[in-house]
Amino acid sequence: MKCRLTQIDQWERVALQARFQPSEMAALCWVSLRQLERHFTKRFQQTPREWTRALRCRLARELIAKGWSNKAVAFEFHFSNESHLCHEFASHYGQPPQAFGPSFSPQAES
Repeated sequence: MKCRLTQIDQWERVALQARFQPSEMAALCWVSLRQLERHFTKRFQQTPREWTRALRCRLARELIAKGWSNKAVAFEFHFSNESHLCHEFASHYGQPPQAFGPSFSPQAES
C-alpha cells in the first residue's frame, strides 16, 4: 500500500492551511506527527518545523519585497508578533526584513 504522504504534492498549501504548525499539517494529512516527521526527513532532508520556518521566511520575503509592512506580514503568516517575524527572518537570512524591502539601498547605509 502506498503511503498517503507520498501522494501529496501541494505541501505549501497544506502548510498555509495548517497555519505553519507541523502538528496541524499531520492532522490534515490524517497521520501522526511522527509519521510526518519521518516523511519530511526522508523527502526534504529536514524536519517539518525546519521546512515550515524556511517557507514562512521565503513567503514573508516576497511580500516585504512588494512593500508590505512587517506588521502586515507578521499577521499574514501567523507570526506571534512583529518582533517574532524579525527574529526568525534574521536567523534565516542573516539580515532584518527591512534589508529586502523595495526602498532598501545598500549605498544609503555607507
